[in-house]
Amino acid sequence: MFLFSFKKFFALSTGFALAFGGLASSVSAAPKPKNITVGYLNLVNAQLVTKNLGLIQKYMPGVKIKYIKVGGGGDMLRAIAAKQVDFGGLGNPPTAIGVTKGLPIQGTMVLNMLGAVEAMVVRKSANIKTWNDLKGKTIAAPFGSTTHYLLLKALSDAGIKPSSMKILDLRPADIAAAWARGDIDAAWYWEPNLDKAVKDGGEIFITSGDMEKKGYPTWDVGVVMNSFAKKYPDYVVRFVKAECEGIDYWINNPIKTAKIIAKELSLSLPDATRMMKGTEMVPCKTQLTSRYIGKSGRIGGFADTLVETSKFLVSQKRLPKQLTRKNYEAFINPVWLEKAVK
Repeated sequence: MFLFSFKKFFALSTGFALAFGGLASSVSAAPKPKNITVGYLNLVNAQLVTKNLGLIQKYMPGVKIKYIKVGGGGDMLRAIAAKQVDFGGLGNPPTAIGVTKGLPIQGTMVLNMLGAVEAMVVRKSANIKTWNDLKGKTIAAPFGSTTHYLLLKALSDAGIKPSSMKILDLRPADIAAAWARGDIDAAWYWEPNLDKAVKDGGEIFITSGDMEKKGYPTWDVGVVMNSFAKKYPDYVVRFVKAECEGIDYWINNPIKTAKIIAKELSLSLPDATRMMKGTEMVPCKTQLTSRYIGKSGRIGGFADTLVETSKFLVSQKRLPKQLTRKNYEAFINPVWLEKAVK
């Protein structure tokens, strides 16, 4: 009789403890967003893999995921300023602009390093063989983007004034349309629209990869709104984990990735495979080294790139003031990546 009562008491006590523990866990559980909005560029990178495979949904069950396609760095800055996205991606020039303007964002990870996936295409009939040949011509680039920055940088290095030519601010899709109409002689933008111009009487003049070799690297960094990071820190880590898995998939499954890129961008498989070679994906653990993001307390080379980028933009009167390395260090927050790769 005593044995039976003890067992009954133990079972009741254990059940109560488990119930209480579950209640305590639910009370202390991290807050969960109902939905998130991801702004992404129509660019050949691993974000398309993450999107296609539903990896963010995998790490955020029960959360509604909304993707919005953004035309370029300038458009992404406007979307951030209007609080239309929770997560986005910016190249180093728009990042420098955004930080200088005090936009409420922080850098989370390296989305990609830019090579031949971005390039300047010139019309063969325009007979453009040197930088000097651009004088009097009409050129297009999305203002505030990495390609606009590199165009201005290349012209500066060549000693040519931008005012000696007509430079138009057009989104990639609008550049493709302007090229097809014959309205422009050259354009610096990115795949997949870049390839349309090459196949329609164009040839590559210089790539963003060529500019990196000259000491001007360009990249895209993932950003999160400060308000979202403060309210849902656990979900920032989940987001970064999803993107890291997409990067790993890109690196380890090139053939399957090419099929995904082809589907997402309506490309042929050979074109998707070729374009992938122009974008470098950096494993997330490698991103925490001194060349890239760095670690908490020891921010890496990306901060130096932002300083140099902003110096040039200030000299071109594209930015009103020059920020210090500490300003850009404050923008880069490696903690999300550090937690994601544990």
